[in-house]
Amino acid sequence: MNFTFLPAEVKFYDYFQHATANLVEGAQALKTLLDDYKDVQKQVDRIGEIEHQGDLIVHDVTNLLPRTLITPIDSEDIQRLVSAVDDALDAVNAAAERLVIYQVTEVKDVARQLAALIVESAQELDAAMRGLQNKKMYAQVHERIVQINTLENNGDRLFQQGLSELVACRGDVFDFIRWKEIYELLEATTDRIEDAGDVIQKVMIANV
Repeated sequence: MNFTFLPAEVKFYDYFQHATANLVEGAQALKTLLDDYKDVQKQVDRIGEIEHQGDLIVHDVTNLLPRTLITPIDSEDIQRLVSAVDDALDAVNAAAERLVIYQVTEVKDVARQLAALIVESAQELDAAMRGLQNKKMYAQVHERIVQINTLENNGDRLFQQGLSELVACRGDVFDFIRWKEIYELLEATTDRIEDAGDVIQKVMIANV
């Protein structure tokens, strides 16, 4: 088996940053879709392409790990980190796909608010990830993670608000079913971003 040393160590951080940058792009594409709800299939297809790029990043990291003798952080944390980011992007893509599958013609305001929150969370995670390699940046990275946690809490509240509004409109069961699922996927995105932030926090504690 051929092992890679320092070059691979640096490369893992590159993959982390590519993953979060790709997540930001996917989140922004979802927000654009919900804010400007036209050419829906074309926009959803674009989000699917971004999600596929995320899968490739996970694939590359998974292949690199067993060929690397020395990793910059714990190998399980590496896998957890890229997986959490990929899971967030998967949820973004799934939410976009549901808009087509369920033939949504009008977007609810809570969905737009959740999409905006997802973009902000993804941007905070991307900024945190870019500081992970430099211990001098740990204080700023910690602030980003705190903000991610705050945004996740805001996402929970928006999710509850959305469900309450759906329950109040009891005349359309199908509308309740489809939007409940879409809201769940959007809220799950903030959970997965928070998961990635938790891994970053763990890595910083281990390396102080």
